[in-house]
Amino acid sequence: MKLAALFLGFLLLTGGSTAQARGIDCAKAVTKLDRAICADPVALDYDSRMAAAYARALASWNGAIARYVRLDQQEWLTSFRTIELETAFDSDCVVTDRACISEELRRRVDDIESGAYVHSGVYRTASGMKLLLHPGRANGYRVRVYDPARAGKVNIVTLDEDRAALWDGPQFMVSAMGDANGLPFAPEDGCTLRLLPEPLSIQVFQKGACGGHIFEGTYNRLLDETLRSYELELH
Repeated sequence: MKLAALFLGFLLLTGGSTAQARGIDCAKAVTKLDRAICADPVALDYDSRMAAAYARALASWNGAIARYVRLDQQEWLTSFRTIELETAFDSDCVVTDRACISEELRRRVDDIESGAYVHSGVYRTASGMKLLLHPGRANGYRVRVYDPARAGKVNIVTLDEDRAALWDGPQFMVSAMGDANGLPFAPEDGCTLRLLPEPLSIQVFQKGACGGHIFEGTYNRLLDETLRSYELELH
């Protein structure tokens, strides 16, 4: 099918380039999902924006993170395409619910257009600590840092509060952290992480006791892992 999902899937397989990225060709729409998107101007606009943002992400840092971007998009597309299946266990939408399809596309556009998207993904220290960086709308983001061997005790995440995740200039991300559920630590046991992202790593600086654990250090990017792989691991 020629919907952006399939078009982008083709780009994933061929290596894709910024010049090639474009949205759905409604003149060649075949499936019900194609036609549902083409019939909805809002969904069609999201499709075009997603294609453009995907192309930009592929080209970031001369393609340094392209492998991650392709994998992340492919996993999202695989889930999105289940909307066409009669037994779509991975989707809350059905192909006749245009509003739901548009909302699914909007959520993806929020992520992939985010200023934090190029830094999103999975990172790991030499000792095995992991950092998960989730993109959010505009420049929003959420960070989780944990020890896989002791995730029940050594596990912090950005506070579930407005302005908990901010930028300090164009380079530094500053996140007020809470416990594994995003709840605040006691006032005397605060926790703020200052992150300096690079194309293939994030340097983390820690302020506060953070539950009595050390989270600062260099976290190296794992280009062959995505956030979707961790959706069930920590919940």
